[in-house]
Amino acid sequence: MSAPRDRRPPADEPLGSITRPVVDDSATAPACYACGARDLTRLRLALPDGRPAVFASCPDCEATAWFVVDGDGTALGPDGAPRR
Repeated sequence: MSAPRDRRPPADEPLGSITRPVVDDSATAPACYACGARDLTRLRLALPDGRPAVFASCPDCEATAWFVVDGDGTALGPDGAPRR
């Protein structure tokens, strides 16, 4: 009996790495909105309305927020509404 074949299609492009960002998003979210720490985890994504955004997570105080790319720096919630 032969071994089963892998039926997954080959990847179209190599996978990226979260340790080496393609874009520097530190200008969009330079510091934690809650405590001011600058060592944030940042991920580029889109808000539900399609606006490009950066998700920022602070390892010091565990605050999270979303920031619109080229926006005014207002911290937003996951729905795109301003944080209070």
